[in-house]
Amino acid sequence: MTNGQNDHCLYPSQKLAAKIDAKILHADPAQAAIAIRLDQLIDRLQTAALLRRKWPMMIRQIIGSLFGRMLSPDQASVKGLYIYGGVGRGKTMLMDMFHESVAAQGLDRPNLPAIWRLHFHDFMVLVQDVIHQARSKGADDPIEMAAANLARRGAVICFDEMEVRDIADAMILARLFSGMLKRGVIVVATSNRHADDLYKDGLHRDRFLPFIDLLKQRCEMCQLDDGTDWRGAVLADLPAWHVPAQTARPQLESAFDKLAGGAAITAETIRVAGRDITIERAAGDVGFASFASLCDVPLGARDYLAIAGRFAGLVLSDVPQFTDANENVARRFMWLIDALYDRGRFLIASADADIGNLYQGHQWQFEFARTASRLGEMAKRGRIQEA
Repeated sequence: MTNGQNDHCLYPSQKLAAKIDAKILHADPAQAAIAIRLDQLIDRLQTAALLRRKWPMMIRQIIGSLFGRMLSPDQASVKGLYIYGGVGRGKTMLMDMFHESVAAQGLDRPNLPAIWRLHFHDFMVLVQDVIHQARSKGADDPIEMAAANLARRGAVICFDEMEVRDIADAMILARLFSGMLKRGVIVVATSNRHADDLYKDGLHRDRFLPFIDLLKQRCEMCQLDDGTDWRGAVLADLPAWHVPAQTARPQLESAFDKLAGGAAITAETIRVAGRDITIERAAGDVGFASFASLCDVPLGARDYLAIAGRFAGLVLSDVPQFTDANENVARRFMWLIDALYDRGRFLIASADADIGNLYQGHQWQFEFARTASRLGEMAKRGRIQEA
């Protein structure tokens, strides 16, 4: 393991240690153990890259056939990692560290990026788009063409929060991943559940089992052992309903920074059925957006489900008080809260009124009572507290 001059080139364990030394994070033995596993994967990837440079393809194939995976220098011989564990344990943070390290060091794959990273929900949206494009081009096997297309986007692919809920996604995944893996793509994934529990109790789950078997063959199962729910600890100390909104921006900024935990902050676009939803800032699985950007635009329930699927929680600024004059945005806000509530997401918001007085209109008076009740339940679970 080498120490680079650039912080981006540090290994995950070094990045984690640096954050602990800087008092940004607390020491967590389980996180340290996973960081070491990610370090080791980087070393295996670099060794494979070195052997590719040293040995011609024919010799690599002969070595692989004679000695098996142990001595095979092929990229496909490197197993990825499937990291699973409870909410708030730091899986996304560790994956971000791994992604940053590999992107900085590279893998010496000509005409192929070293690594790409995206949330699993975003990946499945991309998959549907790529398969549609393949069908429009008259491909005999659109899924195989999609696999070839996606495999060209990076030698290593990082999935955050792998979770399969839709039967259509479940049916596509086994064939798609088989096509990507046979082209040498290495998978690193995070999830709240073991691979054996993906799509648990889903319709026709027996057809999904080959994908689980394939995932376990190509990825080492790594549990991030139980410990402190660091995000939960941060949320417990953060008032989450700030009134009035006009003066609450500094509190929201501070809350977002604490929840980001030092992760890279970028703008993000979520694509749903051809529509783009822009999130002002994203850090791992936490998003920051204005109420106007999410609810004062023509979005529907499906869009808010996509947002809840992408983020573990939102920091939302400038929620107005709802009256007869803005019933349309009240309806969209209700859809957003339903989506967040149903997925167990958290919300920190600034508003013009407290929860009990937020709705003063008439059209959605009955329906909004449920929204207020859900906000109240979220408050009891510690996800929303009125300041």
